[in-house]
Amino acid sequence: MKIVILADAWKPVVGGGQKLFLELATKLVKNHNCTIQVITRSLKDKTGKKFNKNENLLNGQLKIIRLGTAAQWQNLFFRILFIFQATIYALKQDCDLYLASTFLPAFSLKLIRLFKSTPNCLVVIGFGAVNKFYIWLEKFITQSLKFDLLITDDYNFYQQVNTKKNIQFISNGVNIPKKLKLKKWPDFTFLFIGRNEPRKGTNILLKAFAQIKEQFPNVQLRVFGPGFKKISQSQLHQEFFKAHCLVLPSLREGHPLVLFESWAHQLPVIITKVGSVPQFVNKNNGYLIDTNNIKDLTKTMKLAINNKNLSELGKHGYNLVSKHYSWNKTIKNYYQAFKACL
Repeated sequence: MKIVILADAWKPVVGGGQKLFLELATKLVKNHNCTIQVITRSLKDKTGKKFNKNENLLNGQLKIIRLGTAAQWQNLFFRILFIFQATIYALKQDCDLYLASTFLPAFSLKLIRLFKSTPNCLVVIGFGAVNKFYIWLEKFITQSLKFDLLITDDYNFYQQVNTKKNIQFISNGVNIPKKLKLKKWPDFTFLFIGRNEPRKGTNILLKAFAQIKEQFPNVQLRVFGPGFKKISQSQLHQEFFKAHCLVLPSLREGHPLVLFESWAHQLPVIITKVGSVPQFVNKNNGYLIDTNNIKDLTKTMKLAINNKNLSELGKHGYNLVSKHYSWNKTIKNYYQAFKACL
């Protein structure tokens, strides 16, 4: 199967969407003998380092094509321009399926359909807008525009549209890391992994943590991610193993990868009732809290600190993901959905 993937965010951007599409592209080649072209933007990071060269990987079966002038990902002009650049380039490619990630590359799929009848699929992930206009735009793209297939990791969204659209819910996966012989931090430590943006609820977390410090002055909070301190993957593994509890008070999410990544490290979680989260988190493996609720978050953080059996929650989460949610299984489900679409 020949697949063209349109993605306006790739390396150096690191997030759940990029991790998913990297796993998808790589395992479609390795496990299902697909040929993949990823059409993406030329980008540069905050230091000015450019990522603008094409790559041939996995014996040429995976190609990364960079288009346009290198600019930071947030540059709206170049993001919109990429819609048309990607369309023109993609139309020249011979493939069995066009695949795009939300949100703006969805418009490329619609433009391609004006000239080609090749099946198309939109992967609906990363709901995160808090601005009213962008929330409307997300809804317009995913619910008003027509695609041959939608795939989503957001169970709430799936329930909303599954009677109106050809849609499949496919959960994310996780790689189980090699266990490191590391001791937990000597003082109780909460861990936050995510972007420094409003939808991640960091302001709520900091206000709740300030209250926690009044009662538990030795408790620590370690924060990492774009906009905060960035660390390597190996350092991130260590942080997962050494922390006592992950906390993610997001206002909006689809299916945050950090949830499964935490459980893969046997780390308990405190997380808001958003997107697909309630499908996986229960009283046996973590704490579910209300969104935008400092009081609820503070109360739950205190419960975690005082829970002598807290580590058991992380073990139950580990048992769940290690048995049922590998990336190989996730990508197999994607492949089967693509075959049915052709």
